[in-house]
Amino acid sequence: MPFLRRRTQLAAVPKEPSFGEWALRSFARETDVRDMTFSQLEQVCANAASLLCGAIFAAPGDAADLAPDIFTARGEADLVAKRTADGFKAALADRQHTILAWPWDHLGTRVAWQATQQERVATAALGDELLRIAAGYVTAHREQARIALDLWEQVARGLRPESDASAPSLVAMGAQALATYRSAREGSNSAAGGV
Repeated sequence: MPFLRRRTQLAAVPKEPSFGEWALRSFARETDVRDMTFSQLEQVCANAASLLCGAIFAAPGDAADLAPDIFTARGEADLVAKRTADGFKAALADRQHTILAWPWDHLGTRVAWQATQQERVATAALGDELLRIAAGYVTAHREQARIALDLWEQVARGLRPESDASAPSLVAMGAQALATYRSAREGSNSAAGGV
């Protein structure tokens, strides 16, 4: 039977981006992550991580759905928490010579560094890893995450004291981003269903 001998190529079903990949693309804009310098990649990863941490903090019950392999991130999450605690202690001990680094900065640096060392710089992989660790960190170290998010809001408010608008909140921005992401996914699923 000739039809059994012929190998047919099935079209690859495009995978919808994870929330992590979507957040990373939002900050990268039109620039391919492979074309970024390390400092650009590190900054984009940290920005995406801040949004992911805010979103997971706002919706902790969704963490396992957003990042199904969240429980494999415990070691990385603990490392982010340790570096954050050490950095905050150092900043309190020497306020003139120490720069405060947020948990999402540690997370972004770690993910960017590992990706470049392993030569696996791809938006999907980076976004998934950021989401996995952010979800693990906020879930396992919720109190530290709350303190960092509250402190970030106080700093942001202090940078614009003349503004009548409420201070920016990573939790509110993360929740809004997650709602936008879900809405976009529902829209694309509806469009695909109607074809």
